[in-house]
Amino acid sequence: MNETTWERWGAASGFGAILTGAAAMIFERGALSASDPIAKIVAHYTNNGAALRAQALFFVIGAGFFLWFAGSLRSCLARAEGGSGRLSMIAFGAGVASTVVTLVALAFQVGLAAAGGDAGQPALVGTMDALFVIANLPLAVMLVAVAIVAFRTAAFPAWLGWLSVAAALAQLVPVLGIAQDSGPLAADRWVSAYLPYPLYALWLACTAIVTVARLGAPGRSAAERHRAPAQGLGGIQAGG
Repeated sequence: MNETTWERWGAASGFGAILTGAAAMIFERGALSASDPIAKIVAHYTNNGAALRAQALFFVIGAGFFLWFAGSLRSCLARAEGGSGRLSMIAFGAGVASTVVTLVALAFQVGLAAAGGDAGQPALVGTMDALFVIANLPLAVMLVAVAIVAFRTAAFPAWLGWLSVAAALAQLVPVLGIAQDSGPLAADRWVSAYLPYPLYALWLACTAIVTVARLGAPGRSAAERHRAPAQGLGGIQAGG
């Protein structure tokens, strides 16, 4: 296979991240709070230990797919951006940072699930919840960087840029709850647990499709890309 074919396979790894994420949600057993009674925490991990470890496994595999996708996305953005590729590097670094924080949170989930009857440690549950929320911030930075490249270069369709903005905002909402002990925005409540994912999954699917389609398209110089007007809901402008 030539280099373009390999890059398309790399971009298609975004679908692997989506599929493994969907499989992981099958094992979802509800959000747990550090403020819950210790008996409830113990019962949660005792009764759902196998399911939670299976969920973590799928998310970990999905993280591997996403890191591969992030590398392909960085290459695509860098060709469109030209120059030093500052925004493409920001997007890639932020995506990696979000993945690393998420993996640490998953390690807490695996540890608590393995502990079973000894999992009644509210501080560990609270730390795990906080890590999942903190991972949203670098992910939002990645989405904003992608949006800026889309708007500046028209390498991606304008609607994908706006979808990136919307997904970034959805990621930022739970971050505001870090300083709250209660309420829907608190780190251990349903907004933080479930709001960010649907728009992110939609963004990932659309971006994987667009990136696969864009790779191998006829190239243009950076100057031509910057002079080109952004397209609306039409096709993808070639770049790179």
